Amino acid sequence: MTLLVAVINVSDMSESAASVIIAGGGPAAVEASLALHDLAGFRVRLTLVAPDPDLVVRAYEVLAPFHERYERRYSLARLAAEFDIELVRDALAGVDPSAQTLALRAGASRRYDALIVAVGGRPMGTLPGAIPFRGFKDTSRLKELLMSSQAGRHPSVAFVVPSGHTWPLPLYELALHMSTWLADRRVTGMPLTIVSPEREPLGLFGTAVSAEVAGLLASHRVGFVSGHAFRLDSGRLQLAAGRELDADLAIALPRLDGPHISGLPHDADGYIPVDEFGRVPGVQHVFAAGDATSASIKQGGLATQQSDAIAELLAAEYGAPIQVSVNRPVLRAVLFGGRERRYLYAELGDRLQETSRASVNPLWPESSKLLGRYLAPYLEKLDEAGSRPTAPKGGLQ
Repeated sequence: MTLLVAVINVSDMSESAASVIIAGGGPAAVEASLALHDLAGFRVRLTLVAPDPDLVVRAYEVLAPFHERYERRYSLARLAAEFDIELVRDALAGVDPSAQTLALRAGASRRYDALIVAVGGRPMGTLPGAIPFRGFKDTSRLKELLMSSQAGRHPSVAFVVPSGHTWPLPLYELALHMSTWLADRRVTGMPLTIVSPEREPLGLFGTAVSAEVAGLLASHRVGFVSGHAFRLDSGRLQLAAGRELDADLAIALPRLDGPHISGLPHDADGYIPVDEFGRVPGVQHVFAAGDATSASIKQGGLATQQSDAIAELLAAEYGAPIQVSVNRPVLRAVLFGGRERRYLYAELGDRLQETSRASVNPLWPESSKLLGRYLAPYLEKLDEAGSRPTAPKGGLQ
């Protein structure tokens, strides 16, 4: 989709423009900013409150142990300047819905006409005894493991998906990449196993995708064990119901918790409930999107769809002549598996099984792993301008 860019100076905006504050610096927050800029235009004044200077596309970080220069960072200051968005380098500390104000971590407060909370979840502790995989920061430990295996030390490795709200696909990619890396170097005798609470591999996509992924794992000699892991101890991975699995090492995703925003409703884990339009029930003028919400699947593409629904509703409320649509989440992802790719698709809800589909050919036009109606074209434009490397198509380095 072509991103419509209207050059509008803040000084020329009407004084009656609504103040919309977007808290967060991830995919949901950036998608909401771009969507509102396009759909609402001069009717809103946009402020982005973000604690970090860059949008980081974590979907590519699984490639870092095997390739150089695949970290993806995009300047939020550049985005703000291009789209006349006020950028505040701070973090959301709390909300007072009755006064329509928010508190920032540094102590300041801001008034809003509408607030979109897209601050993400909070990574908590990982599996006791395991090597955490939180992205780029843990690359060096995984490289050490690869070098150790090449030197003749072949530990059995379990890739552990935690219980609770999560996005498991990166661990599948990590296991498939490691299998390919070892095969390219003729390293044998190093058992690799994915351990997940799911009954079937990537079962959240439905049975057709799960069967395809199971075949891909089998072809790479990566095992799959369905179970809840709770500790690695002396070469044994302890699973629920007294089960055990031989594993010298475990690599685990961190468990996620909600943001626990003061002043907003949240469930026992700190996640914010929302309706199909992203509205926070019982709180006027406050919306939430992405990993901060109680949606069980934490994925950037789903987060951007929530942001689009919010942007449509707000733009219509502020007078833009657009059609508001209910968010019906569609799960799309590109699975990088060594030298292979799989494009995975499923419509969540009642149509999950009948729409479950996996293909070696692209099922949508965008090339980015991070999908979003506005975000994907914008990032592709930046990649082309900056001559960033594309994801690898050939063998691993």
